[in-house]
Amino acid sequence: MVRQRPEIMLLSLLLHVAEGDRLIQLPDTRFSIPGKLRKRGPGFAVSVLCAVALSLMGSAVGNATPVVSSSGPEAKTRTLKGGALLTKPAYAGYKRKPTVQTRMEDDLDLGFSPVAQGDRHRVIRQGTELSWNGQGRSLSWIAGSSDGNPTQIRYGLTDTDLMQQMGVELLNTDDAQIQPVRWFSDPESQPLNLPVVWSQGRRYLDITPLAEEMGWQLRESGQILEVTSPGATVEEIEQEEEPWGDRIVLDLNGTPLFTVTSSPIEPTPQDEDPNPDGVQDSGPPALPLQEFVITLDATITPELLNARAIAKENLTTATDGASPGNKTIALTLGQTGFAGLMETSGDRTTLRFQIPQMWRPRVWTDRNPNRLIIDIQPDVVTERNILWASGVRWRQQLIEVADSRFPVVWLELNHRNASNTVLKPITANPGLPGIAELSQIADRLGANAAINGGFFNRNNQLPLGAIREDGRWLSSPILNRGAIAWNDAGSAIIGRLSLEETLTTAQGEALPILFLNSGYVKAGISRYTPEWGETYTTLIDNEMIVVVEGGKVTQHLQGEKAGESTFAIPKTGFLLTLRSFASALPKLPIGTSVLINRVTVPSYFDVYPHILGAGPVLLNNNWIVLDPEAEQFNQNFIEGKASRSAIGQTEDGRLVIAIAHHRTNGPGPTLTEMAQIMQQLGSVNALNLDGGGSTTLFLGGQLLEHPPRIIPRIHNGLGIFLQSE
Repeated sequence: MVRQRPEIMLLSLLLHVAEGDRLIQLPDTRFSIPGKLRKRGPGFAVSVLCAVALSLMGSAVGNATPVVSSSGPEAKTRTLKGGALLTKPAYAGYKRKPTVQTRMEDDLDLGFSPVAQGDRHRVIRQGTELSWNGQGRSLSWIAGSSDGNPTQIRYGLTDTDLMQQMGVELLNTDDAQIQPVRWFSDPESQPLNLPVVWSQGRRYLDITPLAEEMGWQLRESGQILEVTSPGATVEEIEQEEEPWGDRIVLDLNGTPLFTVTSSPIEPTPQDEDPNPDGVQDSGPPALPLQEFVITLDATITPELLNARAIAKENLTTATDGASPGNKTIALTLGQTGFAGLMETSGDRTTLRFQIPQMWRPRVWTDRNPNRLIIDIQPDVVTERNILWASGVRWRQQLIEVADSRFPVVWLELNHRNASNTVLKPITANPGLPGIAELSQIADRLGANAAINGGFFNRNNQLPLGAIREDGRWLSSPILNRGAIAWNDAGSAIIGRLSLEETLTTAQGEALPILFLNSGYVKAGISRYTPEWGETYTTLIDNEMIVVVEGGKVTQHLQGEKAGESTFAIPKTGFLLTLRSFASALPKLPIGTSVLINRVTVPSYFDVYPHILGAGPVLLNNNWIVLDPEAEQFNQNFIEGKASRSAIGQTEDGRLVIAIAHHRTNGPGPTLTEMAQIMQQLGSVNALNLDGGGSTTLFLGGQLLEHPPRIIPRIHNGLGIFLQSE
């Protein structure tokens, strides 16, 4: 072979010289987070030399791209000691592809990421504002074409903005390249299918088919996309009592944009204590309420206003809230027993309802005639089954457990088989202290989806559990609690985890280190490395600080009050904090050499570069395995009812991240009920994440089905990054 093909001999020599007889492995560029530069080592020089040699010889060599071999063995699973399920990915080999010539400007186009494997659209312009018949809205839009032809422009809006600011309903789909929608249309007789376009990591829908169907006129004006549409009016209001609740129907002349918002109603003193004399009422407790608001870019006809409007002084207390000077129509929800009002101001009409916070009314549209329909009932949930991107499916459904029904929202992640799906632990700040809203964390890091992660101390904003990223321990596990570990090849395990560190001195002293980079406090020694940040601030009074640099003890320092003493963490070492353990200080004299030994328990966790801890473990091999004592949770925590979030693993290796805020007639699930919910979602292994007020699920710029209250701030979570393949 070498004699017949001399270029192979030259290629072999080049590789031998550049790499020193080391095995060369093709770099896998699929798993780099957007925005992070990759370091170029000797392999890059080899690539350059090879390219020059092959160019001179005129040889054509196929590209070796990592793919999952269709002929390899099936993925295998086995139960390991400790109860965790180890899933091994199917054999991954290399498959040759023909070289594809691309234009230079396509290679340099950083504005588009074809995550959904759709046609390549060239983004020509983008903006940040939409003007709808003169009414401004802040949103992101793009303009582009499939071939860069400026005369064939198509416009895209993010699916989040279409839903939240225009009232477009996303319908179920198994095609990641096409998103069917409902917007004053009949999905069966008149489907509206909008192409999916990805730009700068965001999912846009091509609204050109919608604009053509509705007769919109589109025009750009700098950063503003101006849309001119025929005006719309509300011509009639119909109220219907259904067996399941109340329905309100607005008959429309036109197709207006509409937004749906909600905010909690603070209870009055009377609501907080309805029985001040201490006499127990036999009735159910009052439900916390929300103001549910629908705003339309439409006016009410004078005839309807004259026929239905009433004076503000005649409104009941429950419907009080109308703006002064506006004509108001009162709405009574006979079946559910709540009230609302409808008023017009300028070119907009607003509907307001006071309903329980846990209710999620469905607002949807129909055509022939154009109608806006509002369904208000206790257990409504908009069911979804959307292949949102290659490797990410968005699901919503009512899940029944015993005699309760839970609205559950979850994402199915095909982490093993979708090469564009990358999972990473994410934190609020580059340094470990700090909390932020999940959407802010995801936006800052460029995550397309995310869920809240492990526990943290709200006072000092420090982590209380395992966080490991790319093999670096940002925070160690505590109390043998549950964790999930995974790698970039798609393998993952769930189980209870501990980290054991021992510091050994040159004199043979062995000292146990309780925690690494942790906000959890216990008498003994803890260790803080540069992964914690540039500095460490004491967590209790009178901590003794031992500075270690270059493997030797260099300083002894004294902390004072908790939160008031800050010490620099050496870049080439670490700090040891001695909490109520002064007797260890004489064993660490200045100048002594020290060595750190570390093992994970179970040991197989250590081979996984990414770990996120919380607890307790919910499922193992499809069995509910709640054990509060093993993870040092109290029984009240197990039995309490609250919002829950969890991550699970299916038998075929997919990951499920799910949230459940409440049951249809009361508070959220217990941990046992959450384990049963995860079973119904197909999980055989599952881990509870930090729940309660931290429960949040983020997708494409929006929080999914979040209750109308202050958006919580969290310390860490799991981020899903979608990249071009």
